[in-house]
Amino acid sequence: MPVRITLERFPKMNEVAVSNTKHRLLTIREHLAAKGAKEPLTTLGEFISHIHATSARWEHEDWKDREFDEQDVLNPVRIVGQVWFRGQRDVTHGLRPGLYREGTWKYLRKNEGSPQPSTDEFQDNLFQELFALEHELRIDFTSFGHLLNQANHAKEDTDWYFLMQHHGLPTRLLDWTTNALAALFFAAERYRDEVERLKASQEPSSPMICVWMVDAYWLADCLSSEWSSPILAWSEDATRYIPPLKSLADKMGDSQALLPVHAMPIEPPALHPRVASQEGRFVIFGRAQDLLDEKIRLEQLDDCKGLEELRVEQVRLNVTDVDGLLRDLAQLGVSRRTLFPDLAGLADFISWKHFHKVRGEQA
Repeated sequence: MPVRITLERFPKMNEVAVSNTKHRLLTIREHLAAKGAKEPLTTLGEFISHIHATSARWEHEDWKDREFDEQDVLNPVRIVGQVWFRGQRDVTHGLRPGLYREGTWKYLRKNEGSPQPSTDEFQDNLFQELFALEHELRIDFTSFGHLLNQANHAKEDTDWYFLMQHHGLPTRLLDWTTNALAALFFAAERYRDEVERLKASQEPSSPMICVWMVDAYWLADCLSSEWSSPILAWSEDATRYIPPLKSLADKMGDSQALLPVHAMPIEPPALHPRVASQEGRFVIFGRAQDLLDEKIRLEQLDDCKGLEELRVEQVRLNVTDVDGLLRDLAQLGVSRRTLFPDLAGLADFISWKHFHKVRGEQA
């Protein structure tokens, strides 16, 4: 009997989207629980073991696939960096890039006569406004950024787009990394900052954080009939997602219409030392606004391979001592000093080292 979980492709950007995201997260968790996944985890050791076991299971599935694919002449060794990770503070959040988050679109100055959120036209109209906003952000960042591009980090339009994301402007890029511990660090650090912020008000803070993991090659094959691996930043495929500014200026409508529907993993160039140190990767989005709304599904294949595993997983960790976790990560070589290889990163690390006590000891 076929088993399929099909997720809605285009959610409404409102309260319904939040509800749907939580429902999809619950569906994924139920699937993981049925396979014996232990959640939430409580220690760094459990986290590392879980990542290893999941990666090994996916690798085993790859080997089984090769038995049924006589055309598979690729290197039989699993590609290093095939599994990507993303740390998140809030386990209820989906996988949505900055441009499509409520904090970006909620305060947009709507054009005269723009549809209201309750109308059917709202979704398409909002996408057009966000696409136009992104265009303006790209123009400003590129125009004023040339003077500051002394290290010659950016040369092409795609380079500038990646730097926009790196420096905090909202784009259709979602950050990932091939380093599971780096992803855990970012989630833990955001939790620590939240605890410090809420300490004065004595508001409760949930100790649950998460790391998403996905097989990037599986994801590319799942979302596209054209690609079976992440696209390259300098390829023509990338320009379909990141239209050159000149083409946007000449034919904005055509660029919107040609934008792919589905998200796609993309390999960025190492434009900045931080990107290289963090082993940064991205998923770039088209019109679909949340990775969990894509056509990620479970289905029984016709060629008797059996049940195909959903290779996107949320690993939750219950943190009882966040500074202790950050100390353990630092001892494994993952800290602000190593992930941000500049004077600012070094200063942040030294400040944390000398002013935060960890388990009764200095870090």
